[in-house]
Amino acid sequence: MEHASKFVYVYDHSDSEDVDLDDPDEPSSVKSPAAGASVQKSHSSGEEDDDSATVPQAPVQQSPRTSAPKKKKRVREADPNIVTFKFSKLVDPSHMQTGDPIACTECSACLSQLSELRDAAGEGKTWRCEFCDKENLLPHFSEVQKPAEEDVTYMVEPAPAVQAGQPVGFDESVVVFCIDVSGSMGATVQGPGNQYISRLDGVKMAIDQQLTKLCQDYPRRRVCLIAFESRVQINGDCSAMPVALTANYDNAQAVMDEARGLSSLRPVSETAGTIRERVRRMRTLGSTALGPALAAALSIAIQTPGSQVIMCTDGLANVGVGSLESSDQVHTAEPFYEQMKDLAKQHGVSISIISIEGGDCKLGQLGILADATGGQVNIVDPLQLRDEFGSILESRVLATNVRATLYLHRGLYVRYETSMVNVVTRDVGSVTGDQEITFEYGVRRGQTDARGAVSEATGGDEAEKTKEENGATKVWNPVDELEWLPFQLQLRYTAIDGSKAVRVFTQRRNMTRDRAEAEESVNLRVVCTHAVQQTAGLAEFDCFTNAQAYNVGMARKLGLWKKETDSDRKVSSAYEGYCEGLVENVRRARGSSPTRSELCQMAAPLSRADDKVANAVYRAKKKAFFS
Repeated sequence: MEHASKFVYVYDHSDSEDVDLDDPDEPSSVKSPAAGASVQKSHSSGEEDDDSATVPQAPVQQSPRTSAPKKKKRVREADPNIVTFKFSKLVDPSHMQTGDPIACTECSACLSQLSELRDAAGEGKTWRCEFCDKENLLPHFSEVQKPAEEDVTYMVEPAPAVQAGQPVGFDESVVVFCIDVSGSMGATVQGPGNQYISRLDGVKMAIDQQLTKLCQDYPRRRVCLIAFESRVQINGDCSAMPVALTANYDNAQAVMDEARGLSSLRPVSETAGTIRERVRRMRTLGSTALGPALAAALSIAIQTPGSQVIMCTDGLANVGVGSLESSDQVHTAEPFYEQMKDLAKQHGVSISIISIEGGDCKLGQLGILADATGGQVNIVDPLQLRDEFGSILESRVLATNVRATLYLHRGLYVRYETSMVNVVTRDVGSVTGDQEITFEYGVRRGQTDARGAVSEATGGDEAEKTKEENGATKVWNPVDELEWLPFQLQLRYTAIDGSKAVRVFTQRRNMTRDRAEAEESVNLRVVCTHAVQQTAGLAEFDCFTNAQAYNVGMARKLGLWKKETDSDRKVSSAYEGYCEGLVENVRRARGSSPTRSELCQMAAPLSRADDKVANAVYRAKKKAFFS
C-alpha cells in the first residue's frame, strides 16, 4: 500500500470552500489558489462532506452589460488521507504463511504483525483486534500462526493438476482479434505522403505488426481471427476455410455453442503466415453483428484462462443480440452485456474495446465489458492502431475474480461510500499490472446537542462518551487516545494457473492533528492518481457537477502540495495534461446530468453519455497513472 502522507490527518472539523465551476479562470489542474477564483472557506461542525451542496448567490440588480449571478459549488477542503494499491505488486514475492488466516470474529480483519497477544486464563491466547477492539480468544494458538511480515499470502486452493504431456511454463493463452468489417470500415483518412487509407487498412497493419511481435515474444500463444458484418465469420487460426455462423443471431447461447466447435488453434509461430494472408483478403460490406461476434469470441477465449479478446469497431451493433441502435434496444441489450461481462470475469478473460475515431459505438455500454475484465477502452485514429494493439497485448491479466477489502480503524471511515463504514469491499474482477485501486478516508466527527444526541454525520455507535472542549460538547472518537492507526488490505483472487489465494497487507501510520505536518511531504503521485480516478468515478454515475467540483477542489491543494523536485514537476505536468481532457468532457456533459429520481432508474448511467465522455471516464477509473 502507498499512502499520500506520512501521517493520518486527524481533525476536529472538516473545512469546506466554494468554487465557481463556470469561471474560465477556474483552475482545473495543478495551479496555486491565486490562479483561479477566490476561495471562500467555512467550517463544518459535523463530518458531512457537503458533496452535493450548491450555494446560490444573493440576487443583484443587473445592467444590460452585467453577467448573470453564478452558482457556486461547496466542496470539502482536500486533505492527504488517501491510500492506494498497485496491482503490479501481485507479481512481487510475498511471504507464504502456513495455515489459514486468523480473522477477527467481529470485523474479519486478519491477525497480523501488528497484533498483540496475551495469555488466556486457560489454554491459548487472546487478541484484541486493532480495528474494531473486539477481544478474540485463540484457544489452540501456535506462534507460527502469527505473521512476521506486513505482506503475507495464504494459499486457499492449489492450482489444478497439469495433465500428463502438457507443457509447463509456456504461455498458451488465446488472443481473439474480433474485427468489424462492415461497410463503414471502408471510410478513409489521410495518411503520410497524402495517401488515403481505410479504417480497415489501419486494422490490417496493426494485426500484421502484432503477429510479428507475438512470434518473437510469445511463440506458443494462439491467435484466433473473427470478422463480422451482417454475418459472423470464424477464421480460427486460418489453417482451414472460414466458417460463417448459421445459428440464430438473436440467441447468444446458440451462437456460442456453434463457435465453440470451431476453436482448434495452433501456436502463432506456426500460423502467423496464414493469418496474415487471410487478414489481407478481408473486405468491407454489410451491417454490424457485434453482439453475436462478441459471444462467439468469448466462447473460444474462455477455454483458456488469461486469454484476451480485442474487439475493434466503428459503429453501433445493429444485427442480432446486443443491438444498440435505439433506446429500447439499449435497455433490452443490458442483460446480454452483463452476461458476457460475468462470463469473461469468471474465466479470467479480458475484453478490450477499440472504437475507430469518427465512429459511434456506444462506448458507455460496451466499456462496461472492459472495465470489469481488466481490458482497455479507447477511441483511436486508424493510423495509431498499431500502438494501441501493442499496448493491449502487453497488458496481461495477472489475476481474476479479485476482491479487495480495506480495513480501517473504527474511528475512521471510507469516503464516497453509501454509508460511513470503516470496512469496504470492492469487486475488482480481472486485474492487469497497469491498474491501481485507491481509497480516501475521513475521521468520524460530530457534535452533540444539549440532550447528548449525536449528529447523523457521526454515527451513534461511536458516541461512547463526550467531553467539553472550548465550550462545546464534542463527540469522543477512539482515535483520540492512540498514537498510530492500522491499515489492512485483503486481496482474494484466482491466479492465472487456477490457484486461489488471500494476500494480506498490513501497515501502521502515525497520527497528527496538525494539517501543515500532514501536508509537509505529500506523495503527489498517489494524490493525482486518486484525484483522476475519483473524478471519473463520480462522472460514471452522471454526477458531472460533483466530478468537476471535486477535481477543482483537489487541484487547489495540489498546487500547494507540489514540491520543486523533478518527480513532482513531472507528475503535476502529466496530471494537468490528463485532466484537461477528462475535465473538458465532464464540463460538456454537466448540462445534461439527470435528476436524482432519473438516476435511480438507470442501470448503467454512463450509457447516456457520448463516446468521448465514456472513453475519458473508463480510461481514468482504474489505471495507475504517473508511475
